[in-house]
Amino acid sequence: MKKLLILGAAVLTLQTASVLAEHHEGEKGNKGQIFASKDTNGDGVISKSEFLANAEKKFATIDTNGDGSISKEEARTAKKVKRDVMKEKRKGRKEKADQ
Repeated sequence: MKKLLILGAAVLTLQTASVLAEHHEGEKGNKGQIFASKDTNGDGVISKSEFLANAEKKFATIDTNGDGSISKEEARTAKKVKRDVMKEKRKGRKEKADQ
C-alpha cells in the first residue's frame, strides 16, 4: 500500500516534470531555477532518486497526520491550500501590474 501511495505521489509530481525542464522566465526572472532546485547534485539532470525524493516531500506535506497514507480529506485540504496560494499569487501579480 505504501508503494502504491508513493507511486501516486510520483505520478502527480511527474505531471509537473515538463514545467521543471523548461527554461522560462519565472516571477523573478531566474531561468531554470526550479529545475536546478530539483537537481540536487547539480549534474544537469534529475535522476530517479532526486525525482522520488521530491515526490516523497510532497507526499509528506499532504499526509498531515503522518500515518503514511493520504485520505480524501487530506487531498481536498491540499488542493484547497494550493488553490488559495495560486489565487494570492495572481492577486499579487495583478496588483503589481496595476501600479
